[in-house]
Amino acid sequence: MKTTNKSILKSILLILFIIGLSTTLSFAQDHGQTVSPSNLKIFVQYKLAQAHLLNNDNIKVEVNGNNIILSGTVPTLNDKNQAEVKAQSVDENYTIVNNLNVEIPNIADSELTQTIMDKIQSNLFYTIFDWLSVSSDNGVVTLKGWVHLPWLKSQFQSEIEKIPGIKSVNNEMQNTFGPEEFGIRIAKLIYNNPMFQGLQYIKNPPIHIIVNNGRVILEGYVKSQVQKDVAENLVRYRTDAFSVENNLTIRK
Repeated sequence: MKTTNKSILKSILLILFIIGLSTTLSFAQDHGQTVSPSNLKIFVQYKLAQAHLLNNDNIKVEVNGNNIILSGTVPTLNDKNQAEVKAQSVDENYTIVNNLNVEIPNIADSELTQTIMDKIQSNLFYTIFDWLSVSSDNGVVTLKGWVHLPWLKSQFQSEIEKIPGIKSVNNEMQNTFGPEEFGIRIAKLIYNNPMFQGLQYIKNPPIHIIVNNGRVILEGYVKSQVQKDVAENLVRYRTDAFSVENNLTIRK
């Protein structure tokens, strides 16, 4: 019982200390006063702990002149980025020097690539009007392809950064200028065809339709050259597409 009471008392004192420190920091910022490096360091640590980023002193915080320096190791790239955001939120007048390292587990590039693709393809907003290709080189990931909603580019990157084993992300995805009615009409033409009927409802539909104004790009996979040709001809001869780029690959 005494141990429990002591623990509760320590928690209360810590909360009161943080509240007092926060008040001091706010007062100093409002009146143009300088906060001591020790107090600033404690408040940054509190922000990191509050965001569940500080575990077993994995992140070291130093204040040197006008710099807040973060060092140590975190599990994911997302944790590294979030630590910088939380540190910056304490005082925007300081420059954050982010020297955090990301833990790199022993994962083959092929396995990491497949994990990323599974993550993207399970996203509710990844549709037949999007196409993403992934490559990984020792944890450095490159994303290429197309998204039909502008905010998907940043959302996909944010989701990928939460995967362990990723050091950095080169986001080369592009925004499309579709699909709108034109793209939807093409999708109906293809997936109402007996060769492809119903396949639009599976997790990763075989044919993805990228629309850039009147230009159409077909990405994905089919089972035969016949299917590849049929998909292209449906777009080329039954729509007013300016051009058709058929990048479908054959998987038997």
